[in-house]
Amino acid sequence: MDIINQIITYLSDFANTSESTYHVNPWIFGILFFGSAIPLYFGYFIIAKSALKIEGKKIKRKKLDKKELKIGIAISIVAWWIPYVYVILFGKLPIGMWIIFITILTITGLLFIKTLHNKISKAEKL
Repeated sequence: MDIINQIITYLSDFANTSESTYHVNPWIFGILFFGSAIPLYFGYFIIAKSALKIEGKKIKRKKLDKKELKIGIAISIVAWWIPYVYVILFGKLPIGMWIIFITILTITGLLFIKTLHNKISKAEKL
């Protein structure tokens, strides 16, 4: 039980320090971050559905439904940005943290686009 109390104390101290230093409540950020997972992956599903078709155990490319693709991308982007908009609006981060923050957002966005492109291009054409 002592280790559990230490973990709870550490998390509580971390939350209080983060809130007083950066003006960002990590509990709210965590709720927004994990709460946006369902719409984020729903958007991914719509993106995949707009370009791919599953036949048995094979994934095949189909004619791209651009309207469905745009809807999927819009849902994913909005869901992905929700926790970060909270930090942008309410956080007071030092310049080094902003650089790390923007770098992480840029890299994850580019990796998402690259992965999406690779999955679609590797699928068999119908």
